[in-house]
Amino acid sequence: MMDGVKFQTKAGENGLITDLLIGGDLVIENSQYIKKELVGVGWRLSKTVKITIAEVIDIDLSFIQLLMAFMRQLNELKIDYEIVWNLEDEQKMILNNVGLNNEIFLNN
Repeated sequence: MMDGVKFQTKAGENGLITDLLIGGDLVIENSQYIKKELVGVGWRLSKTVKITIAEVIDIDLSFIQLLMAFMRQLNELKIDYEIVWNLEDEQKMILNNVGLNNEIFLNN
């Protein structure tokens, strides 16, 4: 955990990452660190990845932009992914209010 950001990975038997857990302060002040972590795992991903957003203290649009860019990268690499959101109702409402619920699979 660095600067209030939780970024954990779990690998399968082949050593490739199957699970990502991202949490903490997912705000612009931490966007460089989050970007570095996402780029760092890109080449070590399994063909199927579960991304869990949990234990979120604060979240803003800078994180959503990074996540959407990461999702585009996964699509280009033909990596299947699932995003699981464990957010407080207030945090979900903020993302719904800016119209991002469908783009980031918030309804799933």
